[in-house]
Amino acid sequence: MSKLPKLVIPKTNLERWHDGLSIIILLFSFVYLIVKWSELPQTIAIHFNGSGEADGWGSKAFLFILPIFALLIFIGLTLLRKVPHQFNYMVPITDQNAPYQYKNSIYLLSWIKLDLVAIFAYVQWAVIQDALGITSGIGIWRIPIALVILLATVVFYVMKLRK
Repeated sequence: MSKLPKLVIPKTNLERWHDGLSIIILLFSFVYLIVKWSELPQTIAIHFNGSGEADGWGSKAFLFILPIFALLIFIGLTLLRKVPHQFNYMVPITDQNAPYQYKNSIYLLSWIKLDLVAIFAYVQWAVIQDALGITSGIGIWRIPIALVILLATVVFYVMKLRK
């Protein structure tokens, strides 16, 4: 295995924007849960079928798992950004193409980080709305649409990285 060049890729404005928005979403998730906590019943829907209807129930404490997991993903992907020379690439990395490849792989991580934080926040919000009786289920199309956006992000950057 060849050793890839180690470069310091400065954080871009796009990454700062993604991080800022992700942090706002994470804060909203925790604050919203704390604000709504006393209104929630002890048992809530924690699983939904393909139609978006509840089919599994559990403790409302489950709702803390979603923002905590989103926070761990945010931290993990933020740390991973620092080692693009450790990633696997679809093309051989040279001193000439390393900046382009590293920058695009870092952009991919940044978009994925924002997408995943937003998806987890939406799921938490939707489960709370369902538990409070404001809505019924989490909506059949919202999660698949979010996953298509995530997949489109990955495909877009994979195509760029193949160059």
